[in-house]
Amino acid sequence: MRRYDISEDMNKPLVEKIKFFRERALKNKKKYNKERLEQPISFWIKKERLINEIGKEFTIILRTRGCSWALGETGGCSMCGYIEDAAIEEVDPNLIKKQFDSAYNNKVDEIKQDSNNYVLKIFNSGSFLDDNEVPRNVRRYILEKIANINNVKELVIESRLEYITSEKLEEFSDLRGGKYVEIGIGLETVNDYIRNNYINKGFLFNNFKSVLKKCKQHYIGVKAYLLFKPPFINEQGAIDDCSNSIKTLLNLGVNSISINPLNVQRNTLVERLWYQNRYRPPWFYSLFKCFKKSLKQKDLNKVRLLCDPSGAGTKRGIHNCLKRECETSAKKILSNFTLNQELIALDQEEFECNCKKKYQLQKRFF
Repeated sequence: MRRYDISEDMNKPLVEKIKFFRERALKNKKKYNKERLEQPISFWIKKERLINEIGKEFTIILRTRGCSWALGETGGCSMCGYIEDAAIEEVDPNLIKKQFDSAYNNKVDEIKQDSNNYVLKIFNSGSFLDDNEVPRNVRRYILEKIANINNVKELVIESRLEYITSEKLEEFSDLRGGKYVEIGIGLETVNDYIRNNYINKGFLFNNFKSVLKKCKQHYIGVKAYLLFKPPFINEQGAIDDCSNSIKTLLNLGVNSISINPLNVQRNTLVERLWYQNRYRPPWFYSLFKCFKKSLKQKDLNKVRLLCDPSGAGTKRGIHNCLKRECETSAKKILSNFTLNQELIALDQEEFECNCKKKYQLQKRFF
């Protein structure tokens, strides 16, 4: 796969700024001892939308070496601070297995006894298919352990495009035990200029389309992550860009689209812009306008539209005016829409807040 040519095409000033904040964050980072590396970063169970029903998710976040894109000379992405949770140095594969086992053994009986169907999400703040993060024997170990849990119907992992090869896709074909497998890809936008000059992802939309075709050939689903309101874009620009991306992906036939409203993470370029009042996380009003502009109910019969924002209702995440009633109302509307996949949920009665007037005045300028 052709990456963006760093020497010729990448936004070098952007890369240097991203690297500055990354290196500052990692300068005083302490090493994790063996005991910490035997435990995952986090794991939980909660209600979630599956492909064809409402069920539950079991999410496990593994602590690995970290994202190779962020650790390399490219600097990583302008909004991403997940590298701070990574080990930075190589983690023994047996320790990663112990992390998985710690979460798995804690919840497996609860899952087996539950009448709900589950989606298992394995995240590692990088690429599950990167052998430098998650070696092949670890992936095989995890797949074999979950293959016989009958009510785990879906498996979701994440990866950058360059690690999604036919050989690795065949691992899932051999070991998934009839489960639906979906790979989450941080596409962020279908606009190459925004993706590479504002976010620094380092690939082209054509690269994504090639990988999508490859996944379909192996009967593997694709979930495209879209970033709602990247840096250097105002509210109206965010609506237009994300709406265009959703429509384009619908025509391509992706299996799921996950909208990620930007949340301001520590020690990132976006955080610096936020401190300088040069960036504001998106409004809920904009997100709902985007959904209404880009979707028809029939679209939700062929694609799963997900949105579970980090930091929602706080000053660093998607929010309106931070008034409790206003944020609670917006989060409830979003949750109902995502779980039920019904556009009518966006028209349910919301808390009438005077911040909507302020939003209307600001959306084209901030």
